[in-house]
Amino acid sequence: MKKGDIWIGVVLLGVLAWFIVPFLANEETSGASASAVITVNGEHYRTVELTESAHEIEIETSRGYNLLRISDNGIEMIEADCPDQLCLGFGHVHRKGGTIVCLPNRIFVEIIGADGNGDDVDAVVF
Repeated sequence: MKKGDIWIGVVLLGVLAWFIVPFLANEETSGASASAVITVNGEHYRTVELTESAHEIEIETSRGYNLLRISDNGIEMIEADCPDQLCLGFGHVHRKGGTIVCLPNRIFVEIIGADGNGDDVDAVVF
């Protein structure tokens, strides 16, 4: 082995660690239960724990009707009477920091971690 081969091995191990360490950190925290904070018309409506068992939350306001389903440690909007139906396209949200938004009915759902915080900042650009 030459000196250059050793450096290539060190660089490859560094790159491998760069990708594996964040993955392992996410696996350790995935066991902690998360919650969903539901905000209606800018005011806190309800905070629910995301569990395996399925149950539904109906939200009926003067602006409209929405139905949320909690299942498989996540939450999804399954029914809404808003005209654009965009909120149904968010799908099943389960990661910390994930959101579901229904603008016409002014409903905002955000997933927070077990510590009560949303996801950390990915990057800052100056």
